[in-house]
Amino acid sequence: MARILAFSDLAWGTRKRGTPGGKIDQNSFLRLADETDPAIVVFAGDGTYDRCSRSGLDETELFLGLLLEIAAAGKHCVVVEGNNDDTMGTYGRVREAAEASSFLHEISGKAETVCGIRFLGVPTGKEKRMAGSAEGPVDIVVAHAPLANRVWLFDIPAACIITGHYGMLASVVTGKAYVAIDCSPASYAVIDREEEGWRIEYVAGACRIGLSPGEGAAADGCDPAVLRDLTEGRGKVPYPEEVEALRRARSEVAIYGREEVCRRLLAMGIKKTHIERYLGGRRKRDRPRG
Repeated sequence: MARILAFSDLAWGTRKRGTPGGKIDQNSFLRLADETDPAIVVFAGDGTYDRCSRSGLDETELFLGLLLEIAAAGKHCVVVEGNNDDTMGTYGRVREAAEASSFLHEISGKAETVCGIRFLGVPTGKEKRMAGSAEGPVDIVVAHAPLANRVWLFDIPAACIITGHYGMLASVVTGKAYVAIDCSPASYAVIDREEEGWRIEYVAGACRIGLSPGEGAAADGCDPAVLRDLTEGRGKVPYPEEVEALRRARSEVAIYGREEVCRRLLAMGIKKTHIERYLGGRRKRDRPRG
């Protein structure tokens, strides 16, 4: 069994909940790493700079210090670049650190095996390209994907998807374990790889959700409305159903035509941006004249 602790969008310098005056620092993450004792800690983007913090601190230095502390404890770190990571032009320091350490793995745009688990790193904006060029199955996709781009991740042959950026959710989608994390350490996931499949504990504030193979979700400390948001999404249609409908629609276009398929998807409540991002925008000859 291999245990993974997953973070994303690190909220450096923000106030800790329930701790007056306390701020998020390296110890906030190290404490969770000590408590959960993972073999691998995954960072799904925006570790060096993010909207969750924008603290004015040298967040790249904080992130590097955190990575090195985890590595010094004999644990591996798997990192993918987020859309904000190189805002200050400092993300190259993370890549350099990874090149110098056998415990640090910067996997943006590539696959790498760590502790017997095959990871594929998908940075922001590369979802479609990497879905189309994936060479063989992997165990876990680690991405930093906008909501409208995530459907491409499900085209990648993988057992589990971890993504950062926005929109917290833990569910099973198209048969894959799906974990979306936002503003860590308030949101994180502990993932155990077992013979029968993936066992996941997902934490979002006071809410804890357990996902087990063949057993569905069990929750503790969750308001029913919050639980629905965290397992189905906040859209008009549950997120697992949206992904399945979009992927099914790609083959239905050849039967019913693009206009009819899009009309059906819109009637379901799926956003137009999500439809066009996956199926492609209307071609000129499809647009009405006049």
